[in-house]
Amino acid sequence: MKPTKQTKTLNAPLAKGQLWKLDDRHIEIMEVGKTLTHYRMFQTQKRVPISLGGIIAVQAYLKTNGGKLIRKCAPVKAA
Repeated sequence: MKPTKQTKTLNAPLAKGQLWKLDDRHIEIMEVGKTLTHYRMFQTQKRVPISLGGIIAVQAYLKTNGGKLIRKCAPVKAA
């Protein structure tokens, strides 16, 4: 018997400052640690609380809801 190939699904690596677009809301990645990430989920308002979730769980949520990356990194602040 030949061993079957297992295809590993590539998850988009989360990074600080990313902005993801879903159908009716956005998710902004605030911080990324070893296993957890801080993010904000909002529709039109920006003053929303920061949530905490596992990186794998956030990636799975983005994948199942058709998240599209619209900003790759944090905007540069002028000094």
